[in-house]
Amino acid sequence: MRPVIIICGPAGVGKTTVAKALLKTFPSLRASVTFTTRQPRRKSTEDKKMYYVSVPEFLRRRDQGEFLEWALVHGDYYGTHKVEIQRILKNHPIIFNIDVQGAEQLKKIFGKQCTTIFLLPQNHEQMVDHIKNRGEMTQGSFRARLKSAEIELAKKNHFDHQIINAESKLSQTIDKIAKIIKPILLNKRQPKPTAKRLNVWPAKTLTKNQK
Repeated sequence: MRPVIIICGPAGVGKTTVAKALLKTFPSLRASVTFTTRQPRRKSTEDKKMYYVSVPEFLRRRDQGEFLEWALVHGDYYGTHKVEIQRILKNHPIIFNIDVQGAEQLKKIFGKQCTTIFLLPQNHEQMVDHIKNRGEMTQGSFRARLKSAEIELAKKNHFDHQIINAESKLSQTIDKIAKIIKPILLNKRQPKPTAKRLNVWPAKTLTKNQK
């Protein structure tokens, strides 16, 4: 039974950057395969194989049962391709960089096979700045993304481990995660979950100037 590593967290917390670094650190890991209806980003920053499709094509594939899990996030559909994931898991452990909706579905599917890691921003201001820097968006879109991030943060204790991804401290974040997943990838004893012992970064409601 190959390990399944799930990296989760709110928008702008650095999931993609962390996942890409872990793929370099652990050559045995393989990235997930995702279909989406969103537009490709300007720069090739993806940590996984992405297929960009139209909404009708995505819905057709969904209705045909091609996706292991799928979700509608900020107006765009995302789905994890079932056959590709099954193919990868025959020979390799896999890492998912995914939102809370998808992570909850994957946990139900893989059970004890998966290890879940929730990335936390260093503070509220860091999260706000990173969401703003994701690209041009309307004020309404920004508020929606920030609200979604706060909802996701409220579910942080549902995950096995919580790691603060501090600004300009990527190497420290990777070192902490590596200590968690290295024994798992080597089929040794899994580290005890840290989620229940970690009480940091309480969710913060929108301030007046963010509403």
